[in-house]
Amino acid sequence: MTIARTTEERSSVDEIINEINALDQNALEDFGAWQALADLSSRTQFETVDGDPDSVVMDTEGRFEAIATVYVTLVYGSSDDEDSISDEYLATVRGRSGVGDVTIESIHVDTRSFYE
Repeated sequence: MTIARTTEERSSVDEIINEINALDQNALEDFGAWQALADLSSRTQFETVDGDPDSVVMDTEGRFEAIATVYVTLVYGSSDDEDSISDEYLATVRGRSGVGDVTIESIHVDTRSFYE
C-alpha cells in the first residue's frame, strides 16, 4: 500500500530514508544497536541498511519513526572451517526532520526472530 503524501512530505520522507540508508556499523554502534547483532555470531559482518519509505510516520513537530531492514552476514567457526549465513533484521529508527536537516535519535534492532 502506498501512502498519499504531499510533495513536501515526499521530500521529507526522501531525506529521512537517505539518512537511514547512510547508516553504517559505526552508527549502529554509536546508538547501541550493534551489540544485539554482534551477539548473533562469532563474527557478525555489517552489509547495509534499507529504510522503508512507506513506513515513515511524521508528526507536526518534525518527529518521525520509520522501519528499516538491517542486512548482516553471520559468520561461525574458525578461519579454517568457516560458515556464513546472510540474514536480515527489522529496526525501528526514530528522529527529527526539519527543512534540509534529518537527525536520527535512536535505533532499535529486533533480533528476536533469530531465537525463535
